[in-house]
This record gives sequence, C-alpha cells and structure tokens, in this order.
Amino acid sequence: MRALDWAEDEAALHGRPLRIVHASVWERFEGATPAEDLPDGWTETGLQETVTNAESRARQRRPEVRAHAEVLPGEPVDVLVQAGEDAFALVVGHRRHGALMRHLSIGYIGPGVAARAWCPVVVVGDSAAEGPSADRQVVLGVAEGTEADAAHVAFALQEAHARGCDLVAIHARGRRGMRETRHDPSGLGSSPAADALLSAAVPAEAALECGVVVHRQVVDGPAHHALLEATQHADLLVLGVRHRHGAIRRELRPTHHAALRHLPCPVALVGIRWPN
Repeated sequence: MRALDWAEDEAALHGRPLRIVHASVWERFEGATPAEDLPDGWTETGLQETVTNAESRARQRRPEVRAHAEVLPGEPVDVLVQAGEDAFALVVGHRRHGALMRHLSIGYIGPGVAARAWCPVVVVGDSAAEGPSADRQVVLGVAEGTEADAAHVAFALQEAHARGCDLVAIHARGRRGMRETRHDPSGLGSSPAADALLSAAVPAEAALECGVVVHRQVVDGPAHHALLEATQHADLLVLGVRHRHGAIRRELRPTHHAALRHLPCPVALVGIRWPN
C-alpha cells in the first residue's frame, strides 16, 4: 500500500493516469497451483479483493487521478516489464524483512524489474517514510562517465521540478579520489576532476531551464555510505543503470543493490538510454 500511495502521488504530480497491475499465476495456469503451496490465508479470491481494494484506495486518496486496476496472467517480473513498456515510470514495493518475503522471494521483484524494464523503475521499500520529507529534496547519484544528457539526470531534474524542491547531486570518490585529495597542494579537500564531473553531469544551464536549484557535493568514501547519509530525509534517490554490452538487460551494480536494501527513501533506477 505504501508503494501504491507513492505511485498515486507521483501520478498526481505529473498529471498522469495510474495503472495498478497484479500478476496472477492462477490466471496463467487456471488454478493449477496447489493450496498447500500458498502462505496461510492466501487465496485467489483474497488476491482479487486486494486489487479491488487498491483501486478503491487510490480513487479515495486522489480523486483527480484516473486509476484503473487489473489482473494479468504470468510471473511478476515478466508481467511488470511488459506493462511498463510505454509507462512514464514503474513503481514496485520491496519488502526487506519478514516471513512473506522469504516464502515468496518477493525481494527479487524490484531488482528483477529494474534490470529489464526500459522505463524508470521506482522501488519503494517498507521502511520508506509516508509522504514527502520536511527537507523536500531529490538526490542524484553521479558516477564517472555521466554525461549532461544522461537519462537519469534529466529524470532527477524533472522530479525535483515537479516537487518544487532542490536537487542534490552527489559523487562519491573511492580510494583513488581520496589519494588525489591528500596530494592536493591547495589543501581545499576537493578534487578538480570530481568537481568537473559534477558540473558536466548537471550543468547550470539545464538546472536553470528546469527552474531547479542544484547543490553539488563531492564525498569521500564508498558510494553506498555517501548515499545513505544524503538520503536520510530525501523524497527520492535517482541512480543511473547502464546496459550490459550487447545485451538487453541492465547491469545492477553493488551500489544499486545496497541502495535497494538499506536506503530510507524510494529509489529510482533509470536506464541511461531512457528517452526524455
């Protein structure tokens, strides 16, 4: 329900309809799944009620959003990837703890969808705060090689503009960058290369065009530590995901998996090739 609420608020921000999808193995195999393989209290009727209740909840919370719920046959990742082919964004919940995740392996759905979907995928964890944060900021992770026209940069600027908040662009330097700083005769504690990377990735002209205030930060240490610190009160973290060479699937790196497991805010994984 937390992911549903986030998706509905996102639809309202951008003036878009909301499509609520449930992937049903029963629909695919016509009820062949034995009842003893299901968690206690789960039935086909119960799942249909969940979908109906989700649609009712969405319409009551945001009457201005055109919401529609449906049940589609197939495995969750396959269904969601196909449903998100022409979507503005695909939002999924991610339960980090509890017996239900261990029983159904729900933990794989978020990363599985993010690795294959062509639209931005937003993963809302069960520890995400309800509603926007008091600080109202969007955080953008900037890795080496990020260009100004990268899709995740454009997406982050768009999200910050829609929320009327600032964008914090962060680049975390590893041990190499920290060695550069220690040998920097200026003593300013900042690497010119890292500063140039952030300026090139999020140029002032793009921020001015979107009407977004951008704060650029270079942080020492591992990326997941820097992002954990920066997102304690953030509305959203945006990370870029590159495609493997010659493959359709995106390459989720350790930083992506760490973000999905530990960060306190929703995480948007955006393929570098995603068009504006």
